[in-house]
Amino acid sequence: MLTTKLFPFLDLDLLKPYFYFLLFIGLYLTFRLKFPQVRFLFLAIKIFSGNMDYKGSRGRLVHSQAFYAGTGSSLLPGAVLGSALALVLAGPGVLLWIWLSSFLIMPLRFVSSTLAIRFRIKLESGRYLSGPMYFIEKALKARWLAIAFSLACLLTVLSMGGSIPILGATFLAHNGLDIQGMTVPVLVSIVVVFIVLGGIRRIGRVSSYLAPIGLILFFISYILLFRDHLTNFYSFLEVVGKDATQPLSVLLGGGFSLARIFSTGTGMFFLSTETGIGKSAGVAGVVRTDSAAKQGIVSMLATFFEGFVMATLVIYALYSFGVKDLDSVRNFLSIVIQGPTDPARLALILSFLVFTIVAISGWFYTGEQNARYIFGEKFANAYRILFIASLLGSAYAYVKYGEEVLLQIFGVGYGLALITAVPVLISLVLLAKVAQAELRKFLEGGARYEIFKDFYLLLLSILPKNLVSLLFGILASLRLPRFIMIPILKAFAKAYKINVNEAALEIEEYNSLNQFFTRALKAGARIIDSGENAAVSPVDAKITGFGDINDQVILQAKGVDYNLKELLGGEKYLSKFQNGKYITFYLSPQDYHRIHSPAYGRILGYYYEPGKLFPVNELAVFGIRGLFPKNERLITFLQTEYGLVAVIKVGASNVGRIRVTYDKKIITNTLIRTVKEEDYKDVSIMIEKGAELGRFEMGSTVILILERDTFDFADLHVNEKITYGTPIGTFRKQILKLPR
Repeated sequence: MLTTKLFPFLDLDLLKPYFYFLLFIGLYLTFRLKFPQVRFLFLAIKIFSGNMDYKGSRGRLVHSQAFYAGTGSSLLPGAVLGSALALVLAGPGVLLWIWLSSFLIMPLRFVSSTLAIRFRIKLESGRYLSGPMYFIEKALKARWLAIAFSLACLLTVLSMGGSIPILGATFLAHNGLDIQGMTVPVLVSIVVVFIVLGGIRRIGRVSSYLAPIGLILFFISYILLFRDHLTNFYSFLEVVGKDATQPLSVLLGGGFSLARIFSTGTGMFFLSTETGIGKSAGVAGVVRTDSAAKQGIVSMLATFFEGFVMATLVIYALYSFGVKDLDSVRNFLSIVIQGPTDPARLALILSFLVFTIVAISGWFYTGEQNARYIFGEKFANAYRILFIASLLGSAYAYVKYGEEVLLQIFGVGYGLALITAVPVLISLVLLAKVAQAELRKFLEGGARYEIFKDFYLLLLSILPKNLVSLLFGILASLRLPRFIMIPILKAFAKAYKINVNEAALEIEEYNSLNQFFTRALKAGARIIDSGENAAVSPVDAKITGFGDINDQVILQAKGVDYNLKELLGGEKYLSKFQNGKYITFYLSPQDYHRIHSPAYGRILGYYYEPGKLFPVNELAVFGIRGLFPKNERLITFLQTEYGLVAVIKVGASNVGRIRVTYDKKIITNTLIRTVKEEDYKDVSIMIEKGAELGRFEMGSTVILILERDTFDFADLHVNEKITYGTPIGTFRKQILKLPR
């Protein structure tokens, strides 16, 4: 029958209790943790991207490295194999059950990874010891269960973690690349030895490069190979839905037997993706983090990707080719792999070979940790040799005895994986409260704010910011009938609490929103400090940062720094500004939006850098790394009698234009924009202190960069409101004389 034909040493009936147990735990954790798979999905992506990574935290790997190293064997090869076996066992309807189960099971990985970090051990050498055996022993006080897990895991590593991936690579080499013998297994083993000799850091770094490459190759090959052969996707979904709901529609007449079939197929999928085995938790335990819950949140992405993305793609392709049983699977493989070696087939084969290296490297580390836990470092060394020997031995057996060896090792590996999962799954239920406490601690530490910020930043990333800003600028410049325009202007002024009494004109006299926004002030509304060596604020704004430039780094606040070269857009004046000073002004919609010269001097030229138009409010500045250098900038270089000053005008969302008074040819935020640099060599453009330099057509930011050893700040405070003309500091000494 199918059981014996598929895996000679695996009783498929064992998949049913395994799946039911997974589902029970998933339901329990989902409700206990209040649906973390929904609440923290965007936060998981943000943590994974490195946006919340703090270098001062303890650990060896960043979040993405730990993710790829820990789940590399399940993301592609495990998910593909599991999806194919699930389809063979239960039909296309199994996809819907995989979706539903994946959603519920996502918290399992959260809890296991969180516990791995919470109970990890750091040695004096700086090395970390982690994995389910440590939280089983330390939290449950059950060393006997931890040892039982480690023994089972060692055998699982040798079979499922070493032999199965190398057998898959050998199969692909023989049938897809026509490379016979032991060539590919030996090459893969050599690469793996090179990687693992560098320890977990090298495993993490290599995995973070190879895994994305493998995924890109897979998606490219999928599109090229299958796009002309796939059935209508909506028709496929109808078949999936109809097939999946049979147990409900025939509940009284055989529905339970159908449900058992789906549980077997779905269980096979989750076993193939190593769910509940604890392998990814061991690698997650060495992540560099300031909160145990952070990597737990990231780990949920693996189940989401495997269940919703990979399972859908694989079952959709197999169904389109009429795959229903093992024989049709073989026919499908012969079509996909054994055809002419074109770029698409080569990309597909290479994607699996790349993931073979990632998978074996991650499993190697898992086995090493378990061997050390039971027998100490001496046996760990012996286990490393045994692991490499198992790779080459399995490949040799396959080369000599054929496909039967492959099926037997698959059966043994999957059977051992089922045994290994038992103590882990029990621990997850008993220790859920510990993971819940870590999650609560993380949320109370500011993560709730990050969740809100995620939605905001995601919206910013999706919107075509430059086009929206251009359109807003056009709308703001429209001259509407007075009976419409006047109420709009009054509402705008009231909403942003604008002091209309300072404006040069009455509010009824402005013909457009843009004209009101760029309004001039009444004479005498601002007093320009007359101190000979005083520099004044160029704008009405809030000071959001000021201080020393550390070589070429401007540190705005914790976790927010900028590269001086990127900010200035070139190296022409870079050497003068290194180790200088900076001050950042944020202009809200409430503020007067004309920009003035901070000192008397000659305008040497400008540099225009087209870029994005992200908002420059606090959420965006602290949420998008390196925001100011990413945004559109117009930089005016001013030579004063005391040193060089760069006036950096940063564009932002809804800034229709940045204009300057000294050159009418400069136009920003156009549809076609290129970098432009201008030196005024043949003309002398002088500007008085406090004279108008330019204007923003909506809120934005101005940054002053001052030449090193030329300037000292006044008594300023971050978040202090300041008006233009107010002194911000003094120049030290006069170094040249300019004409007046």
